[in-house]
Amino acid sequence: METDKIGMIKSALILLVAGMGTTFLFLVIQALVTNALAWFTKPFAALLAEPAPKKAPASPAKKPAAQEDEGAVVAAIAAVLHHASK
Repeated sequence: METDKIGMIKSALILLVAGMGTTFLFLVIQALVTNALAWFTKPFAALLAEPAPKKAPASPAKKPAAQEDEGAVVAAIAAVLHHASK
């Protein structure tokens, strides 16, 4: 019975090492391929168009509605707190 448990533990350790080794090897290959593709495509980066810079708005922007309603929200909170403190 004891040798069976030891055999199972040995099998588990072998599977553990094999699985982690396979994962490590895959990640190393993935990193190498990614770096190789980056090196290979670097000369072609000039073919891509640069994004146009965004222009500043011509006139000052109007406040969003959320900021305009801020006073009403503050007043409502103050009213609730005043009512709750009574």
